[in-house]
Amino acid sequence: MSMFAALLDRSVARIGELAADGRCFDRQAVVEIADVWDNHTFPLVGAAVSRPAWLRERRARAALGWMAEPGPARRAWMVEQAAVAGHRLEPLLPPPAQRVVHYRDYQGVVRPGIVPLTATAVASVGEDYDLARAQVRGVRVERAGPELCGYVALAAPRGYHAPGDHEAVVELFLSDVQAVEFDSGDRAGATLAADAAGVEVRVGAQGHLRAASATVWFDDRSWHLSHAGRAADPYTPRRPAAPRKPPRTQLRPACDGALDAAMVLHQAMLEIRSVRYAKLVGRVPLRELCEALAGAGDGVLTAAGQPPAARNNAFRRLAEKWITGSPSLAHRIADRFADVHWARALVPTSSPRPTVTDLPAQAQLTLAAYTAAHTEFGAARDASAVVNLAVSQDDGTWGLRAIEFPRPAHLSLGTAALTAPNAASYTAGVSLSLGGDFTVTCRERDPGC
Repeated sequence: MSMFAALLDRSVARIGELAADGRCFDRQAVVEIADVWDNHTFPLVGAAVSRPAWLRERRARAALGWMAEPGPARRAWMVEQAAVAGHRLEPLLPPPAQRVVHYRDYQGVVRPGIVPLTATAVASVGEDYDLARAQVRGVRVERAGPELCGYVALAAPRGYHAPGDHEAVVELFLSDVQAVEFDSGDRAGATLAADAAGVEVRVGAQGHLRAASATVWFDDRSWHLSHAGRAADPYTPRRPAAPRKPPRTQLRPACDGALDAAMVLHQAMLEIRSVRYAKLVGRVPLRELCEALAGAGDGVLTAAGQPPAARNNAFRRLAEKWITGSPSLAHRIADRFADVHWARALVPTSSPRPTVTDLPAQAQLTLAAYTAAHTEFGAARDASAVVNLAVSQDDGTWGLRAIEFPRPAHLSLGTAALTAPNAASYTAGVSLSLGGDFTVTCRERDPGC
């Protein structure tokens, strides 16, 4: 149980570290950590209030095993963070499941998994998709702490016969991006290369992204008919005829105060996780939430350890501490849970955060995401762009801002915009430029920008 609670405290502390300096913000790492607690907040509090002690420990151990199930990356993160907190977690976890590259859907059809982009994989992609006639569907480059990561989506004609006219998209995920040059007006055609020195994705006549490594996935309903899909079919395990394990039931706290605390903590983690949408970065007060939740795991154990008569009030005071520590969380709790009358009394009368519309003279790009106009599920989608910026604040720290451009006419991106602050020029609804390395403009003034 102490390990379970320590993982919560490490999660909050780690998110705070990742958000401390906007210039090194790691959005995807924050999302991955907060996502852990979507399914494990209620089991944490439920296990903590379980009695007797042997039942509490058994439930905590079972919940930790469940937490580690999504894959080796989650398991490694748990072991690492528990070690930072002074615990040796690995002996308590079940053996890691054997990794299966590809999988089968409910009809037994083989579907693609994410695989490393090696020289062999590059040749396989070229055999199944005509990259020379591909169009860039989307590009995203963003900070990942001290490094950059990237994403490229290529809508490409198939090199094999498939029924229907649904489109295939080759999706590339790049790690440790070292150079990027992209112009939204130069999106036709692509080439891939991979060797011991790294990976290069060239798009259009001049665009390129170079990275230390990459993985590839295919958004293609007919992938099982491709050369790679047919080759993978004999080696992909069949789906079991029946579930191997009985379905889990969500362990929920028995007392009202513990349930209230779990609800508040769960909502706070959902708020943090909402930065998975780049347009919400800067609107979620990550530092405020992390300060409010500091020591939450230890607080849960302390409240659970109170005598039965005092336990309910101890959890209620813990929930009140979290709410009063974050006005934004207080407003969200009041909006989402109108029947929680005790929480509504804690909501401040003022707006949680005023909307800021201007930019300082300098800013550093932390994310640039561009999606080209396309048709999806029979519906036309406009082009869009989202920009995240690190901006200097009054207290000397670097915060975050997000700006949307719903129908951008042009976007150009160079590496330098993501590596240091640049002179910023912003006209709301019209354009944004950072030095000479990043520009995005709208065709006409758009109030949505």
